[in-house]
Amino acid sequence: MKFRKRFCVALVLLMLAALFAPAAMSSAESETVVRVGFFAFSGYHVIDEDGRRSGYGYEFLQRLATHSDLTYEYIGYDASYADALDMLRNGEVDLVTSVSYTPERAEEFLFSKRDIGTNSTIFTVKAGNQAVIEGDYSTYDGLHIGMLEGNSKNANFERFASEHHFTYTSEYFATQDELTAALQSGRVDGIVTGSLRVSENEWLIDSFDASPFYVCVRKDRADLMKKIDDAIDAMDMHEPDWRNEMHETYYATDQAGQIVLSAEERGFLDELIQSGEKLQVLMNPARAPYSYFRDGVARGILPAAFELMAQRLSLPYEYVQVANKDEYFALRAASAADIVLDFASDYYLAEEEDYKITNPYFHTNFTRLTLSSFSGEIRSISTIRNLDILHTFVTDAYAPEQIVYCDTVDDCVRAVLRGDVDATVLHSYIAERYVRDDERNRLVATLLGEDSMGYSIGVHAKDSYLLLSLLDKAVSSLSDAEISAIVAQEVEEGRSDANQSLIAFLYNNPVYALLGTALVLLLLFALAMLTVRIRNQRQLQEKINRATAALEARTEELSRALSAADAANRAKTTFLNNMSHDIRTPMNAIIGFTALATTHLDNRERAQDYLGKIAQASNHLLSLINDVLDMSRIESGKVTIEERPENLADILQSLRNIIQSDIHSKRLELFIDTVDVTDEEVFCDKLRLNQILLNLISNAIKFTPVGGKVSVQVTQKPSDNPGSGIYEFRVKDTGIGMSPEFARTVFEPFTRERNSTVSGIQGTGLGMAITKNIVDMMNG
Repeated sequence: MKFRKRFCVALVLLMLAALFAPAAMSSAESETVVRVGFFAFSGYHVIDEDGRRSGYGYEFLQRLATHSDLTYEYIGYDASYADALDMLRNGEVDLVTSVSYTPERAEEFLFSKRDIGTNSTIFTVKAGNQAVIEGDYSTYDGLHIGMLEGNSKNANFERFASEHHFTYTSEYFATQDELTAALQSGRVDGIVTGSLRVSENEWLIDSFDASPFYVCVRKDRADLMKKIDDAIDAMDMHEPDWRNEMHETYYATDQAGQIVLSAEERGFLDELIQSGEKLQVLMNPARAPYSYFRDGVARGILPAAFELMAQRLSLPYEYVQVANKDEYFALRAASAADIVLDFASDYYLAEEEDYKITNPYFHTNFTRLTLSSFSGEIRSISTIRNLDILHTFVTDAYAPEQIVYCDTVDDCVRAVLRGDVDATVLHSYIAERYVRDDERNRLVATLLGEDSMGYSIGVHAKDSYLLLSLLDKAVSSLSDAEISAIVAQEVEEGRSDANQSLIAFLYNNPVYALLGTALVLLLLFALAMLTVRIRNQRQLQEKINRATAALEARTEELSRALSAADAANRAKTTFLNNMSHDIRTPMNAIIGFTALATTHLDNRERAQDYLGKIAQASNHLLSLINDVLDMSRIESGKVTIEERPENLADILQSLRNIIQSDIHSKRLELFIDTVDVTDEEVFCDKLRLNQILLNLISNAIKFTPVGGKVSVQVTQKPSDNPGSGIYEFRVKDTGIGMSPEFARTVFEPFTRERNSTVSGIQGTGLGMAITKNIVDMMNG
């Protein structure tokens, strides 16, 4: 049973105790400096021309340092792996990573208890070489194979060839660069290496004999190995899949669109090509930008992806021309085509229509559109009748009585604009188009979580399974980067094809957009300053009037009024001093880029670039003004608390979604957890609670350097008031902190420890004052 509870928000705004704490003790008192054998190896140990280190081995050391007191001195980049082991023997370095275990090495070194990765023997050919077929060892026979001199993988391949009964000739090379160059030039048919290398324009044919590698130290450094083992244990507990993640980051094989066909599949494809016939492809034409026709040509994300797959297979095909979605579904039901391009990735639904489908090759999210004025619970929603993927999502998410069916997407959106329904749900890129074309900004888009559904290619069950098998392998050959590039291109084309509305006119005439934006921003700024001035004048006038009415204490009242006037002037002066730089910076950008755009009217691309930059500066200036207006509304008593039933877990998840991109862009670690929270169903003002938490967390993100941590903890405390709960929110970060002197004034308006000129971080100094006022209004 769910309990409705009103709760007082008990906020620990920041971990002030941590901020008041004295400076941490010198790192020299707690760190252990170790000398690392850092030999140059592609993808493992890398130092670029700017001196930046990277690679699998380097990242491992940094992760190790996260769970230990180790810091490093890097030695021997110009040396080899064998040289690094010699340096370890001679005491010139303290540890070497990527060491394979052998009984001989165990006699002279200590090995870490757990491995730090695996290294396999791999056999690759140049991308496009379809003569060598994975698993068909007869195609391996007689190949000319390139190998590295002295590489242990050579013996592994010799044993592999013996086991699978094929022969080869060898040619040895001194360096990996010479080896890969020989492959790309055609000097050798294939190469044998370890998997710890970066490959480009190669196809992986076989991988075998995976062996682990470890951290090694000298026998007399058991104390160091104990720290390393403990840190690796902590890494495994904190992030068990770190080895695979790092291997994918540094050594993911570039398959370059590789499609490996069996002999049966190759025969089927050759016969199809030789027949001169073209496969008939069917797609829904009413789903732009996913799939549509323009001047009889198939366009959109799905046809572009299919074209890439068909090119790799040399597949002959042509599209069946259909006028609308109803005709599409009729032809699909009649199995009038060989291939259906846009089946929902749902095996049950496909089987019901007597189709078989590939794995999904594209995933789509869903977005809800509402009026910008709408607030409250969604009671009715419009969607398109008989649109498989969208229909499946909507019927899973909403009750039948809530759904209103329409014939087209336009009808769904018009129902929202007329107020006939509360919302409509559309594919995300379709929804984006409607929001973009809404000149009056009436529509608001909400991405519906991380829910997505996939598009698969369908083949009728009566057709050959070999066609489905070919298409499924083509699907697997598509990379995420290729799909992302297709999506970016199609979405951008959609923007350029937008109707010539006012917005389109402004895009085509950027100078007018720049001038209009600058004028609006100047008016907003003037309005904000006028509001501050009027408020101060009104306060002063009220005090003077009260002083005049009190004849007995005229002199005293006038003195207080003058003091209040001085305080108001000081506040205004303080505000202008703090804000002058922050406001001047975006205004300078607006003026500067306006001038640049005026001189480049004949260069549309550059003018649009300046428009984007003026928009960024505009948004920042608007946020400064909004903070001033928010403070003004709070002080004038116009802000009220509106409590509604909410779910605490949903609030926290929404919060995570909002801040995730900022967390990711600064490479921060984010932790959100709850302690003793037994009642998640609560009454609260979700908007104001989010405003409080986002102010705090955005400060934590803003002032925490790259690689730091931000944590949010919610604890339910005992409450003596039946039907109410006390919830404590703690926001903690590993950022720069604040001085005790500043902490005493942190909630005062326009207060900043360092202005943006000093800190490089822009703001008004109103965020914490607004937060404190809202907390007080919520009895926290």
